[in-house]
Amino acid sequence: MSIKKDFGKKLKELRQARGLTQFQLAERVEIDPKHMSHIETGRSFPKADLIEKFADVLNVEYNAFFNIKRIKSREDIICEIKTLLNNYDDEKLHIIYNLIVNVLI
Repeated sequence: MSIKKDFGKKLKELRQARGLTQFQLAERVEIDPKHMSHIETGRSFPKADLIEKFADVLNVEYNAFFNIKRIKSREDIICEIKTLLNNYDDEKLHIIYNLIVNVLI
């Protein structure tokens, strides 16, 4: 896969995890929805300032779009988990709860 396709795939995953449509994310970062589509499909690659806007709107660090691994503190991990959980509906929360209780504990 190319960097453009990898970036677009990750952006789509993060957008969907937050329950946003392409149109909604495009509006929030102030770009044309067609450009948004081109980025997610790997036909276009955003400039650095747009990557920062995506990260801000999606509440992630910019390196979340690139498979950059870094050691996170316990507090950072808990904060990220809380952010993710706040974006899920009740049904998904119950599934996650059951997964934790039945598999991890």
